[in-house]
Amino acid sequence: MSNNIEEDREYLKIPDSEIVVPSAVDSYLRQKLKEQTLKDCAPQVAAFAKCTEDKYFSVIWECKELQQLMKNCLVEQTTSDRLISMKREWINSAKKKIYEKRQKDLNNTENISDK
Repeated sequence: MSNNIEEDREYLKIPDSEIVVPSAVDSYLRQKLKEQTLKDCAPQVAAFAKCTEDKYFSVIWECKELQQLMKNCLVEQTTSDRLISMKREWINSAKKKIYEKRQKDLNNTENISDK
């Protein structure tokens, strides 16, 4: 393992154009964002849910503030920037795997030619 940080991040030089985010991964990341958002907004969601218990039409005016707090949290947490950040992490991970495979293949080629 290299102590040089530059060498450890050599994989980031792989162009993004070499990485394709499969639709299944995109769906997974969107679901992960949703789950993380619900976790981050759990107090607001719980407060709104508690307010709605045993109410019918009155929920519209009696829980309006709690609903707005919940909605604000969900909107703040479910941003395209946050999704892009998650995709960037996945892309960088894919780049690292590609880089490691190329290094392994290069080492195997060198070992074969040395024999």
